[in-house]
Amino acid sequence: LKIQLGQALSAYLPLCVEVSLPLRNRLDSLQKEFSLYGQPQSKSLEVSMMDNVHVNALQFEASVIDGPVISSRAGLYVYINSMLFGRPLVDDSILLSYLTNRYGGHYEVLIEEVITASFDVLSNAMYRNESGRTMFLFRSFLVNKLPTFFAAMLTVSMVSLPMEVCISHALSRLDPNAFPSFSQMFSMQGNTVLSDVRQEFLFSCASHKLIPESSIERLLGENPMQTLPVGGPYIKDDLVSQITSNPERAEQLISDIESTEGNASAIVGAITEVMHNLCNQRETMTLKNICNSLSRRPQSLDVILLFRSPKQVLQPLCALLDSWHWDEDQGESQPVYDEFGSILLLVLTFKYRYDLRPFDLGITSENSFVLRLIERGSCCQKLDELNEKQNKNLGEWIAALFIAEGISEETMSACSPQEFYMLVSTLFNQSLGACEAGKLEFDTLKGGFEYLLEPFLLPSLVFALTWLGNHIWESEQDPTIPLKTLQSLVNPSSISGEAREIHLTVLNITARSLEEQLKDVRARHPSRMDIKPILDALEPCLSFQRTGSCRRSELESWTTHSPGGLLGSIRSTFQSLVLWSTSPDVSMAPLSYTHRQVVAGIRMLGAPRVFNSLLEELKLQSEAGSGDLALDVAATIVCAPLAESFAVEQNNHHPVDPTKEPVPRTPILTLRDALNLQHENVPKMSEKDPLRAEVIVRLYRRVNSLMTPPAQVTNLDMSNIIQNMQLGVDTPAPMGLHTSGADGTGAQHATANINQIMDNAAAAVGMDSGQGMAGMAGMEGMGLDTSDEGLDPSIDDVLNAADMNPEFLDLDMEGMFQ
Repeated sequence: LKIQLGQALSAYLPLCVEVSLPLRNRLDSLQKEFSLYGQPQSKSLEVSMMDNVHVNALQFEASVIDGPVISSRAGLYVYINSMLFGRPLVDDSILLSYLTNRYGGHYEVLIEEVITASFDVLSNAMYRNESGRTMFLFRSFLVNKLPTFFAAMLTVSMVSLPMEVCISHALSRLDPNAFPSFSQMFSMQGNTVLSDVRQEFLFSCASHKLIPESSIERLLGENPMQTLPVGGPYIKDDLVSQITSNPERAEQLISDIESTEGNASAIVGAITEVMHNLCNQRETMTLKNICNSLSRRPQSLDVILLFRSPKQVLQPLCALLDSWHWDEDQGESQPVYDEFGSILLLVLTFKYRYDLRPFDLGITSENSFVLRLIERGSCCQKLDELNEKQNKNLGEWIAALFIAEGISEETMSACSPQEFYMLVSTLFNQSLGACEAGKLEFDTLKGGFEYLLEPFLLPSLVFALTWLGNHIWESEQDPTIPLKTLQSLVNPSSISGEAREIHLTVLNITARSLEEQLKDVRARHPSRMDIKPILDALEPCLSFQRTGSCRRSELESWTTHSPGGLLGSIRSTFQSLVLWSTSPDVSMAPLSYTHRQVVAGIRMLGAPRVFNSLLEELKLQSEAGSGDLALDVAATIVCAPLAESFAVEQNNHHPVDPTKEPVPRTPILTLRDALNLQHENVPKMSEKDPLRAEVIVRLYRRVNSLMTPPAQVTNLDMSNIIQNMQLGVDTPAPMGLHTSGADGTGAQHATANINQIMDNAAAAVGMDSGQGMAGMAGMEGMGLDTSDEGLDPSIDDVLNAADMNPEFLDLDMEGMFQ
């Protein structure tokens, strides 16, 4: 490979001046530094044998011919399902990159397919009897997200797109039983819960100027039941001004986030911008009210994540909590506790609803208070582990709760909110221990803990209840007193109206773990009658989390599938997806599908086993003549976003500064990792199972073609599109080459010239695109990750200045050719 790369480089350098002199100089220095002159060196016998293996591998991959690229109906259906089935994994850059790679410059097809797939996902959720919360998120994506996404594309498009035609074609492919017209609705016996979705989507499109309002009647085929609002769509900057002049306006707007009028993007943008401003100004009173409004509306958080990442929302809040200024002489302490607790509760709501990691929260320091609280806040400390200040604070809080007549200003002013939250579990441990030892009456214990049901202290119950649940589960002693304590806090006899909503949020956060612990305790003590009332009180809160976990009934049906259990059920679903895609233009109900199945397989059995099952099925489909269609479905499943690796994917599109914050890592192997591992074994596999090796090569190429961030997009001004989507991410043109122009011809001409130059360079050393693909395999074997750095599988793209990621020029080359 080094010789071939050297030959290509030597042939290319004289032509490179036409592209970029700095690039020519940089490549020249690399050639000298690593002796890339295309001359063979003397080799030992062992090295020669290894080179023969690599040559055979290169020749094998070069011999693998790709079939026609098919964009199946099931492929995009799976991808959108994977974005929304759990925590919303929506990043406009990633989505745009995937769609652009999938459909090239065919934007009419792109728009039509995205609309069709989004409606398919929604109707599938109805047929599967998914929860109202899941249905709401799918519906909001269709009505609130897609029109703004398309509007941003059209704003920077260099060609006009017939939106009305695209929408008409998409609607004609929908299942009429899932989306009936108003006239059909009254005669249908089935479920009509989605009868108004088409109208909502069309009015949202009209609101964002994608289509004229007059076309709605034509597209619906009947008179619409509503009209566009007189004031037009919301504008983010106007909303920011309204909130700034009237903070109560924020509450009204937050309640509108969950509406389906197409205004969610502007509202989310305004709310997050105001929150950032308030954090910078430390205006915590107004910020408290916004945080409280969001915490008690979990579904609004789902909508926020359609437009913003958790990090964008939470990083300023965590920074504020970490740097919270506390002065014992600052005045009344209770309002400060109230504001601190409300901001913290919103962070905890996000964290536990979506199982977020520190990077997702925007935490960059190991000394972060929020990080310490999340990791150790529910763990009690021994008294001899406390310092003098902590011991004093603990004693004063115990005295205030159980001896004095209430919590005094002196108690709170002497203990900052940060110090209090880190002591809560220890406070519970000591108090409960005193009661179990007979030193404290239970009524006194209960009365003292009731102070924690006041709004300004209620968020601390997240850690208190977590500790208490662990204590009950771990203890081998009689759990009567801890269970009575838990009952009094989970289902208090009296609680104020203001505190009730905060209390519900606390239960939402803690209910799942408490339920698991209590059920285990009940199994050990089947005769106890004091556990069921607590479980009954927790039951309404069990659906709070959106982590993509499957239901017990689902898992049982998959694991008992015959043959093959869970892996067999995944293969069966894969077969059905391919079969469903054979008639993409027919109006039919979508295949019953949930991405929970694939994710359950990855989390329980590991990505390599799931990937091997998909690979075996793909191999069978190839032998049966459906290989091209099956390849698209398999590639989409491999490319589908996964919560565990989503931060890494985002970092590929929006790189963090590693000198300022840690680079995100993936805690598990993904399907793409499994594919890369299999691809490394292609040289050996090609000798034993050439068909399997061919399938892996084709899948590897297809996945890389879908996942590589495009440096240039035909007829789209990439320098502006993300900004129009209000992500605040700058995307400069790589290598200083402009990707936009008045008519787009400049960029196209530059690309054509560069492609011609590279074709000439490749021809000069007798290389073709297939050999270039094999060369990339060799690079990966040397430790160069070709999957995420945007290096396309051809020698043209390795050296193509227009398509090359700028980071490639700054790669550490030391380990490549040793």
